[in-house]
Amino acid sequence: MAGASSAAFAQSAPARDSATDLDSVEVRAPIARSSGTVTKTDTPIREIPQSISVVTDQQMRDRAVHGVEEAVWYTAGAQGGGYGGDPRSDWLLLRGFTPARYMDGLSLAEGSGTGITRIEPYGLERIEVLKGPSSVTYGAMPPGGMINYVSKRPTEEALREVELQVGSYDMFQLAGDFGGKLTDDGVWTYRLTALARNSDDQVDYVHDDRYYFAPSLTWKPDEANSLTLLARWQKNDTVAGAGFLPAEGTLLPNPHGKIPADRFTGEPGYNNYDKTMASVGWEYFHDFGGGTTFRQNLRYGETTIDPSTSVGAFGLLADQRTLFRYLWNTEEESKTFGVDNQLQFEFNTGAAQHTLLTGLDYRRLRNEYASAFAFTAPTLDIFNPVYGAPIVEPDFTSRTRQEQSQFGLYAQDQIKVGRWVATLGARQDWVGTDTHEVIGGAQGHQSDDKFSGRVGVNYLFDNGIAPYVGWSQSFQPTVGTDFAGNAFVPTTGEQIEAGVKYQPASNRILATLAVYKLVQENTLVVDPNHTLYSIQQGETEVQGVELEGRWNIGNGLSVYGAYAYIDSEVTKSTDPLSLGAEIPLQPKQSASLGADYTITSGVLAGLGFGAGVRYTGEHFGDAYNLWETPSYTLFDAAVHYDIGAWRLQLNAANVGDKEYVSACNSVTWCYYGYPRTITATARLQW
Repeated sequence: MAGASSAAFAQSAPARDSATDLDSVEVRAPIARSSGTVTKTDTPIREIPQSISVVTDQQMRDRAVHGVEEAVWYTAGAQGGGYGGDPRSDWLLLRGFTPARYMDGLSLAEGSGTGITRIEPYGLERIEVLKGPSSVTYGAMPPGGMINYVSKRPTEEALREVELQVGSYDMFQLAGDFGGKLTDDGVWTYRLTALARNSDDQVDYVHDDRYYFAPSLTWKPDEANSLTLLARWQKNDTVAGAGFLPAEGTLLPNPHGKIPADRFTGEPGYNNYDKTMASVGWEYFHDFGGGTTFRQNLRYGETTIDPSTSVGAFGLLADQRTLFRYLWNTEEESKTFGVDNQLQFEFNTGAAQHTLLTGLDYRRLRNEYASAFAFTAPTLDIFNPVYGAPIVEPDFTSRTRQEQSQFGLYAQDQIKVGRWVATLGARQDWVGTDTHEVIGGAQGHQSDDKFSGRVGVNYLFDNGIAPYVGWSQSFQPTVGTDFAGNAFVPTTGEQIEAGVKYQPASNRILATLAVYKLVQENTLVVDPNHTLYSIQQGETEVQGVELEGRWNIGNGLSVYGAYAYIDSEVTKSTDPLSLGAEIPLQPKQSASLGADYTITSGVLAGLGFGAGVRYTGEHFGDAYNLWETPSYTLFDAAVHYDIGAWRLQLNAANVGDKEYVSACNSVTWCYYGYPRTITATARLQW
């Protein structure tokens, strides 16, 4: 096992675009070789007994990605954009479940609205997608897995970049990324990443403006010590008004015609969604020598959503054109603190090489969410809208303050004997949740404790093939009580996974084939005897097959693709309508294939082309499987040219501008999918 050599053991500087003279251009489509997300140690991907996908900074840049939803479009087992384009958030699924969201190994806000987080991809070195339960290293999380966003951080190599983008819907974005040594000896290094964006949206009266600023500083006096300070500020200024369209006129016929995809169902001047995220923290590393190292990751963050009144859609009246609407007031603030202390030992016992990790982590979330709901909004002619009717904003009727703390102790041993690698992990968590309904006065406290485990085995062939098998667990606290007043126990997940990975020493190929069975238990379902209450008798099974790979063939050509088959079923429920149902938004089959070719010599050296195709199978949008949307296939294309220090790039997603319905929750709410978006990029590095 390779030990960590710095605090950012798994977060090395990204490969930069490589462009030389026109006669000879070196093409790089970097493939990740290791990851620290699964094991919290610097572990080669082929030695990890679990499926993980890494989307690098370069891959996101090549595709002109503006959101994490787009970043995972070519990732097996992951779904992004199930509700179509939404500038407020990245809606994601992993193996059928909403994933936990982490940044640099520490959890992000999980509030009602603040948890709807759209992270700026320009500020990331990469996105690591861990599939399946992983509570043994992170504590409370859903069974489908987690997304870990890895921030850009200082690098000793001089970095100077300015990027200008223009695109569909009057999008204008200016970004810069600067870094390098502050002192000649490299003891102090820095990174400064910033972005400003103004853009309209497919939907009328909706805009998607973003501002991002992230400075970081590393102090590394010697090889045994380093401290990296990370700060981040991001503001999203947008409007809630996309989607939530009636089924009649989108998925179903309407005698008045089809509802346009750009139709705004709110009111101009309302529906604002302004969110500010700010955080500061550090990563500290110390090498005691003799194979013993210490790491500490710490971060404090605040996320706020400004008070806003939104006008929402709630289906058509009998004339099939008058839209019934409601008013919804919200205000929210989340504060998070997390610290993870890790002590790692590397030693041998006979022929066995050990990487033993012990840890103690703590996280605390304080969330305050206020809301009001009223069916007092004026109606709207969906086919001939006239806006401007008077709005009477309702007073807040609910204000919930919740504080949750989690304390965990964990241990993990990665044992390597010859070609065999065994990964054993165990963890104990204690979770406390306090809930206070400020307006009503009700208060409650709930305590949970849970043990989690993981066992995995890999076998490493010299040619790069590595079969593996693994078992892992997860848990999530479930806050509340049943009719009798008994507190709910945590919802749990358990997975068995087997597969094979292939990554030869050349690192030109990384391919993973995985089969798995995942079971979630203690899910809340309706109490058949007291319908206003819930009981924990639900169970969902997910079985699947995933294939994903990337191959840098050479001579400027690289190909990548993914396929996933996911069979989900509610196997236990007191509600006969949901028994046997599939997980909403999760298609049984999805696939993608892409390629990029760059001319590497001659007068056209530096000119390249990319293309991709994405297939999403039919799927249901509701828990009872009453609303199914058809499958759809979309095409992407790109052309780029590297000349000197410049890259000029043109990308088109959904190049055919296919109009499709991505999901329907009910007769009242359906969502159009992503439209065609074109982005032109000019990037200068010097």
